[in-house]
Amino acid sequence: MVVFIFSKEAKKTLQKLPIEVQERVQQKLFFFKNHPDIFSEAKPIHGRRPVTHRIRVGNYRLTLELSTAYPQYVHLIVFRIADIGHRKDIYS
Repeated sequence: MVVFIFSKEAKKTLQKLPIEVQERVQQKLFFFKNHPDIFSEAKPIHGRRPVTHRIRVGNYRLTLELSTAYPQYVHLIVFRIADIGHRKDIYS
């Protein structure tokens, strides 16, 4: 099972996006919540620590940090959504 936790910045950014984009982001996160292999879909990002992965939602990207704060839950993968942005702006 996958859990997503929004950072304050990501939550504010999501609320500023158009409603259609917000719904697409929510649908994508719901899809990944019970996905059997999240790491086949969430692409790794190299050299941008602490961000470890990204998810594509149309022209927007969600940058994720893989959390190791819950070692007692073996079957739980926790991602912190660090930022949300348009693909031309997110990596700069």
